[in-house]
Amino acid sequence: MLPPPNVRRALALLFLTLLASALAGAQAVAATSVPARYQLRGHLPELGERPTTRVFQTQAAYDAYRASLGDANVFPPASSLFMSFDKDILALYTRGSDTGGRCIATAVSATLDADTLTTNLAWQPGTCGAPLSAHYPFILVAISRSAGDGSAWIQPSRSVCAVVDTADTRACASLGASASATPSAVATSTAAPSPSPTASPSAIPSASRTVTPSATFTGSQIPVSSTAAATAAPTRSQVAAASPTAAAGDTSSGGPDLLFAGALVALGALLAIALMAARRPRQPSGFRRR
Repeated sequence: MLPPPNVRRALALLFLTLLASALAGAQAVAATSVPARYQLRGHLPELGERPTTRVFQTQAAYDAYRASLGDANVFPPASSLFMSFDKDILALYTRGSDTGGRCIATAVSATLDADTLTTNLAWQPGTCGAPLSAHYPFILVAISRSAGDGSAWIQPSRSVCAVVDTADTRACASLGASASATPSAVATSTAAPSPSPTASPSAIPSASRTVTPSATFTGSQIPVSSTAAATAAPTRSQVAAASPTAAAGDTSSGGPDLLFAGALVALGALLAIALMAARRPRQPSGFRRR
């Protein structure tokens, strides 16, 4: 026995209202993916002992930071990177003194949740071409100015963070501070580096800086200029390698929205219970079972 028409209309209206609320809540809670791709990685002690994140929103800020490194500069000019500042920003993450024997993998994903964009990184065995004693990994990442849904996410009140597998490697930088940064850029550390048998800066003798070339670039998609060649020429033990060919495929997070699916299941169960309760036959008020 079906419920009266007015009951059916009330149940349908209730279901639609709850569904709209669940959709709005899911969109508000779910993180938004932001395209990101790696540009350069390697090892460089001069970048510091602690985890840091630096953000460059303009080419002038990036060039000023390169110049501030002096002889330790292994970063190519912006014209040699697989990015454009009118569409992207650069984020430089440095782990600081690490355990050694590993480097940061090229697989990168970024998600925007509220006012924080988190760049998710992972470890890769080996030193990525650097000497076996190298234990100061870094990675340079280009992050799109537009989120996966097409919206512009860059605001002074927001921050860019990076983390490599574990929370102790997390470091953040404010976009508002980076917009008015000095040539040394903005670096914020939120975690102490893990203990390392070779964590002391004196553990790497200065003579080892002549072991291998400072920078090696692979991939035909990066234009090679005379300036880039001059940057790669000095010899030092730290190696930086760029491969836009492998990084060209952005890894933006996706997948089913579990919160939204759970809300739909709960609403369906609620509607089924309401319909079953409405269809249950009622006994006459004067009848009493013996």
